[in-house]
Amino acid sequence: MKRELSGKALADRAAQAMAVPLQHALDVRYLDPADPTVGVVFPVSGLAGNGVGGLHGGALAGVLELAAYLALLPELGADEHAVTHATAAQFVSPAQDGEQVEVTGTLERRAGRVAFLSVTAAVGDRLVAVAQVTKSVVQAA
Repeated sequence: MKRELSGKALADRAAQAMAVPLQHALDVRYLDPADPTVGVVFPVSGLAGNGVGGLHGGALAGVLELAAYLALLPELGADEHAVTHATAAQFVSPAQDGEQVEVTGTLERRAGRVAFLSVTAAVGDRLVAVAQVTKSVVQAA
């Protein structure tokens, strides 16, 4: 019988991912605090800036990975964790200082110990980035 995360266990695991110092430094927040799997939002400011008025690609890459993990959480068992082993991202449009970037993930398929996810980042209706993230499902520590 598969034991999937839900309720408090899912919320606790999502909070653990959000407690990573990078998430704090980027001011990442849940799109919907009642459902952390929906995705996240963060401002183009501070550490997320590239120094010339736009979004830093490295900051965006980290948030793309976070959104993929959050989307996968409901499919993980209490004894499972997921780590990224492959990412392919395309940054298709710039985000400017002061804009809010919304990042959402979708589980495309989980096949045993491997999960395939699609992630999008957008500012309003403008697509900023897309990514394909492959996660390995491992035993939780």
